[in-house]
Amino acid sequence: MRTNIQSMKIGPVIREIREAQKATLEEIAFVANTAASNLSRIERGAQGYSPEMLERIALALGTTVSELHRRAEATAKQTGKVGGSAGSRKRLLAPVALAASKYSTLTPENRDLADEFMALLLRRQRQVKS
Repeated sequence: MRTNIQSMKIGPVIREIREAQKATLEEIAFVANTAASNLSRIERGAQGYSPEMLERIALALGTTVSELHRRAEATAKQTGKVGGSAGSRKRLLAPVALAASKYSTLTPENRDLADEFMALLLRRQRQVKS
């Protein structure tokens, strides 16, 4: 039985993770045993994918299918809460999604460092405004 799942906005999540890792379509597609053109279409939502394909892509990205779904769901919830047009939502969420994608690839120790650095920046910003 061949199933073809249409993305729940998982394509952009795949692209965000790939770009955060500075990996090319060709590199991830090679590891996932597919063509770069197929991966590109999946990222754009122009092509569906099988559960097996999604598993191979997740492995190539060094993540899990459940993490891809979690991120897609989180993005969908964020998009629903932000006002304005779809284009303005995309512009507002892109930096946040990219930062979250990069953050999630850090080791726990480096996440702690990133959290400390963010707290330092916020303290400094509050001081400048005062």
